[in-house]
This record gives sequence, C-alpha cells and structure tokens, in this order.
Amino acid sequence: MNLSSLSIKRPIFITCIVILMIAGGIIAQRKMPVDLFPNVEFPFVQVMVTYPGAGPQEMENLVARPIEEEISTISGVKKINSQNSEGFSLIFAKFELDVDVKDAEQQIRDRISAIRKKLPKEIDEPTIKRFDPADQPIVMMALRSKLPPKEIFDVADDEIRPMFESVNKVSSVQIFGGRKREIQVQLDRAKLREYEISPSQVADKLGLTGENIPLGKSDKSGKQVIFRAVGEFSSVKVIEDVIVKFLGNDVPIRIKNIGKVVDAEVDETNRAYSGNEKTLVLAVFRQSGANTVKVAQDVKNKIPQINKMLSDRKGNPEIVLIRDGSKQILNNLVDVKESIFLGILLAIVVVFLFLANFRSTIITGLALPNSLIGAFVFIGICGFSINTLTLLAMSLAVGLLIDD
Repeated sequence: MNLSSLSIKRPIFITCIVILMIAGGIIAQRKMPVDLFPNVEFPFVQVMVTYPGAGPQEMENLVARPIEEEISTISGVKKINSQNSEGFSLIFAKFELDVDVKDAEQQIRDRISAIRKKLPKEIDEPTIKRFDPADQPIVMMALRSKLPPKEIFDVADDEIRPMFESVNKVSSVQIFGGRKREIQVQLDRAKLREYEISPSQVADKLGLTGENIPLGKSDKSGKQVIFRAVGEFSSVKVIEDVIVKFLGNDVPIRIKNIGKVVDAEVDETNRAYSGNEKTLVLAVFRQSGANTVKVAQDVKNKIPQINKMLSDRKGNPEIVLIRDGSKQILNNLVDVKESIFLGILLAIVVVFLFLANFRSTIITGLALPNSLIGAFVFIGICGFSINTLTLLAMSLAVGLLIDD
C-alpha cells in the first residue's frame, strides 16, 4: 500500500500524523536557539601574550618567534603570522579545513605549556582561543555617574559585573573606558643613588612584604590552631613604612625615605562616550551556542533591578542600554518570515489562477504551512539554529514544494 492509498483509506490516521508533525514542529521551534548566522567553526586559533614593559622587537624575538616555531610543528598548520606591539603579541595559526579546530587548540595549548620555561618569566599566562565570528558583545551598556573614574570602575568591576555574569548563558562581561585604581611608588633617583638601592630591590621587597604567608598549625587541647603572617597592605601609609634596607646595622631605609606612594589610576588606554558624555561601557558576551535573543532579553531585564539597587548610591550611578544585538537579529528574521508568508500567499494565488480549482488550492494552502512547520523537527534534530540562512532555505523550499 503506497502513501496515497494509505492517506485515502486511513484519513484519521493521517490527520493524527499531521497534527503530531505540527505540534512537534512548534515545540522544536520554541526550543531552538535564535541567531543571525549559523554556528560555523573556522580553522583559526589565536594566541595572545602580554609582557608589560617590553618593546615590539623584544616581543617578536623573545615571545612570538619561539611560539611560532613550536606551533609550526603541529600537523595541518597552513599559515602562521604574528602582530607585535608594545607589551603585547598576537599570534594567528591557520589550519587546513579538514583539521578539527578543537583538537588543534588543545595541541597549541600543550605545546606552549611545554616551552613555557623558554619564555620570559615576567609574561602573563598566554591566552589561547579559537576564532569565532559570533564572539561579539550581544548587549552594550553605559554606566553613567558623577563619581571619580577609579570609584566608578570599582562599582562596575566589583558589583555590577558579577550580577550580569550570573545571568544564564552569559559567558563574560568586559569593561571599556574605565580607569582602575593603582598604587604607584614613585622613586627618587638621587635618593636611590645616595643609599645605593636599585629599583629592582624595592620591587622585590614590596612583593615579599605584601604577602600573607602561612606559618603552620598547632594542636592545643584538642583544637587545631592555624598561624599565618599577615603582610597584605591595607593603606598607603603601610606601604610608605616598608623597610627596604638598613643603613649600617640600625638605621632603616623606608619607602618614604627614597620616594613617595601615590593612590592614583592606571594609564588611560581607551575612552568611551555616550553622546557627548564620557562614560564607562560594559559589554556582555554570550556562551557559544546560546540563544542570543533570549540571553539579550534576560540581560535587559536585569538592568532595572541593578538601577534600583544603585539608586541610593553616592554619585547617582545609572546603567543605560546603548546597543542591543538581538534587535538586528529579530529585524532580519522578521524580514525573512515576511518573505516566506508572501511566498506562500503568491504560490496559492498562482495555483488557483492556473488550475482554476478551489479544492486543489485549499489542499496546496494547507500543505505549505504543514510542511514548513514540520521541517523544524528535523532542523532541531540536526542541531541547527533559527537564523537567516535556515529561513532562507525554507523560503526556497516553498517554490520547490509547489513545483513537486
């Protein structure tokens, strides 16, 4: 018995199948992630290394070149290049299309760990990540306030960022345009020469003194007591009183004798504006494969709650939405959906004009939405998302369905 005979002889059975197909399509469509483009992996891996104080030539010779030589031995590498600037090096590795980029990323991570001892010990831990075109902020917000730059940065970094990072499917929140608090020890060159002290001696002494060191534990009367030496600096005055060296055997040379300690801010490397007003910007990034529209909506719902918490703070801090990445996605999807509905409508009109049969037109009109809604079941099973390309493919299928 073929499908046509089964449909005619068992109409209730076929009706149930169609209803099940439509219900399954609606359920699958609601659970599928929504994005602008499909999730595509490109065979690129980038390595970022920071080395404070180093020039571009040192970054190339001491950092980039050893990493390039080690990465070049990995199978499937097609091209390697690097960009070196003051204190920063960015190495790109391009692989063949048939290479698993996740495996390539892990191999690069292992190779860099193996040569870590050959790299300068002062560098920060290298950051290794795959190139992802979807790794763009989905929501950007401005934090406006009358507070000084370092105080507003502390509010954003210590209080606001953790609240947004707690939103489901948010991977990270980055801050731009702010200036972080920095304690600067400004040394007097003449004083250093007079007391025969080098800047490296001062840096080493500050590093050793400003640490909390565990001293061990002791059991007394059935209780365990843990001891530690608390050296963490609590104020600028404590730093000024740090002893760097003894003159003779009994005259201490302190930080305040060879310079001064200033509660300042880090150097300004970027600046953000909202309108004509200088501000601090928070950029929210989603997790890979997450529903961009839903995550953006959850983040926007969090803004009024945080503004309410900040309403009684000094300086009147306020979060203002300046860019919503989900709006572009929704606008594109609405445009494609309109094209699909217009295609269905025109297809039904063309069928009626050519066949001049109302019954055949009704059958076509019912078959088109049933087929398109049911297709979401298979799209969901394949792990695809609702994006511009999948909807365009469905719009092309409308014409193909009518032809068949």
